[in-house]
Formats: sequence, structure tokens, C-alpha cells
Amino acid sequence: MVPAQIPSDDQRRLKELHRYEVLDTSYEAEFNDVAQLAATICKTPIALISLIDSKRQWFKAKVGIELNEFPRDISFCGHTIIADTEVFEITDTSEDERFLDNPLVIGEPYIRYYAGVPLINQNGYKMGTISVLDTKPGEINAEQIFTLQTLARQVVKLLDQNLMNKQLESQRIKLQQQMELQNRILSIIAHDVRNPIGAVKSIIELNARKILSQQDSSELMNMAGKQIDGTVELLNNLVDWGSMQMKGKGFETEKVHVRTLVSNMFKSFEVMSSLKSNIMVNLVDEDLFIRSDINAIRFILRNLISNANKFTMEGVITVYAHKEDKKVMVSVSDTGVGMNAEMQAKLFDGEHYQSTSGTSNEKGSGLGLILTKDFIEMLGGTITVESQQDKGTSVIMHFID
Repeated sequence: MVPAQIPSDDQRRLKELHRYEVLDTSYEAEFNDVAQLAATICKTPIALISLIDSKRQWFKAKVGIELNEFPRDISFCGHTIIADTEVFEITDTSEDERFLDNPLVIGEPYIRYYAGVPLINQNGYKMGTISVLDTKPGEINAEQIFTLQTLARQVVKLLDQNLMNKQLESQRIKLQQQMELQNRILSIIAHDVRNPIGAVKSIIELNARKILSQQDSSELMNMAGKQIDGTVELLNNLVDWGSMQMKGKGFETEKVHVRTLVSNMFKSFEVMSSLKSNIMVNLVDEDLFIRSDINAIRFILRNLISNANKFTMEGVITVYAHKEDKKVMVSVSDTGVGMNAEMQAKLFDGEHYQSTSGTSNEKGSGLGLILTKDFIEMLGGTITVESQQDKGTSVIMHFID
């Protein structure tokens, strides 16, 4: 037996083959029909549509054989893709020194006749073959050769069509994801802007009723100004992040000093926490850094701190973070109203999310925690919640550093 030589451009050929993503896929009627037609026209009991991988000849369609593949080093099709002829034909394998002791000749399926035509794609690479085989010597005529060549071109068209369909499906999925992303961005903006604007609105209403002293009014208006500045910063972050996502760039990681980030987040919540007499405590390790997307982390912390403030009155909101081995643990805790087990079970239910009024009857969309969980998972992190009714809640996150 003489194994077929490996062509010099085989790595490029394999790369082209794998681009089709067809190896080990299920059998399809269109390919099976072509194989059956080849067997019928050439009057052979066996017909194969084969793709030549690095170490095997895999059958995309087959007639008259139970096996799904042959080793490449004993395959006839390995010779076909390196042959200079348009059709590679062996009229009697027992008289050809390359094949007379081939395991496929002296054993199952006892091949005595073989004819194969390469499957050449538009880039000129031979992906595999369409072949007919028999257990007795034979020969095919010019008309049958022409038919095999025509069927080979049809197989290549089917492969190209499959590839195009996959690309179209990928584009459809990408378009759907972009539409979902746009809707999500709108939800994020609505959710994150509502509470800060509501706080400013409350200050303006109090000032309009003239029930505040001049000093209190001046302090609150100053706080309102800071709140508006924070809200503008929030919108800018969301717009930048949303634009980045819609362009397909995904998250952009950078080195983030967590304690400074939390301190800046607390500043944007001064008005809301003050209105509810809540104290915010930053217990993040001073030397803690994390490599992550800063806008995504801002969004996560903003939602969790906002949620903690929403359900806490005259209490304490604490952000704690430290590094555990190769993971960073971040927690946002409050001493608020807490939750029962049933409420916790529905906390991240994306299909049945609903908003719960806060201690000052604050309203929300119910999307905050769901979007937060989504962001955390996209960053490769995990989120868990521990809560006791009337005692408070802790949201715990772990990120791989």
C-alpha cells in the first residue's frame, strides 16, 4: 500500500475546509440525493460525498456503506485530491500496487473499483470528493464521468449555500442582539435617570412651598446642582458605553481603583441618601484594583447603591470589597427592610420582574437588578443575595481578577 502524499498547501486547504463548519454535521437530504444519483447513474453499489480532514475522510453523504469515515492514510480520496487528472479512477484495485494490500481492499468493504472527482471550491481548494465504488472491477464511461463532475460542482454549491445560510443567520442574530441592546440601553437610561431626577424634583417642590429656611434651601439647591452634574455624567457614560456596544466593540477593560470609584459613586448619591437620612460607608480595601470595564462597574454599583437607598430609611449603606485569591469580592449591604424567601426567589426573574415601592414610596421599573445581573455575568462574574426581612440585604459579587 502507498499512502497518498500530503499536499504542500494542506494547512491552507484545511483552513478553507473548516470555514464551512460542516464536519460532523447531520446528514442532509440534498447531499444524500446527490450521492444516490451518483450511485444510480454510475451503476455502483457505493457512492460517497467525502470531506478530507487532517487525519480522516468523513462522509457528508453515503450510499451502500455503514461506516461514517475512513482514516485518511488508507483512503482512495486522499489520492484523488492530489491527482492531476479531473477524475481519479482505479479499474481494479487488486492489480494496482498502491492499493492491492489496502485494508479497504483486503477487508470490508472489499473495494475493487473506485472513481472520484474532487470538490473544488471557488478559491481553488479541494475540500473532498464525490466518488463511486464497487466490490468488483469496473469502468465508467465519458457520460458518467461528466455526470460525476457536474454533481461535484453541485455539492460545492450546496456547501457554499450552507455557508451563506450560516452567515445570514449570524447576521440576523447580530441584528436582533443590537435591537435588544438598544432596548436595554433605553431601559437603563430610564431606570438610572428616574431616581436622580426625582430627587431634584423633590428639592424644587420643597423650595417652591417655601417651607424651608433660607439656609436649608440654599444647601438643598446646592445638592440639587451636584445631583444634576452626577446625572449628566451618568448619561454621558451610558451614551459612550451604548455606542461602544452597538459598534460591536464589547467591554473595554482597564485598571480600576475600586475605592475611588465607590467614593465617586457615593458623591452622586448625596442628595438621595440625605433625603432619607442614610449614611454611606466605603469599606473597600485601599490598595484594591480590578481589571474591568469601568462603565459597566459604574452601572452595577449605581443600581445596587440606588436599590439599597430605596429600601432603607435612617440606616447604613455599606460597600465592601477585597481580594480573595484570584477573585475580587464586592458587596453592597444595607440595614433596610430586607426580603422574605419568596421575594428573593423572584429577584432575577427576567420574565416576571416587577417593581416594589421603596420606603418613601419610590417607584422603579423593576429592571435594575435584572440588568445588573446581566452585566455582572457578561463581565464573567457571579452575584448572590442574602437578606432577612426587617434586617437588611447584602448583594455579593465575585469577579475574576
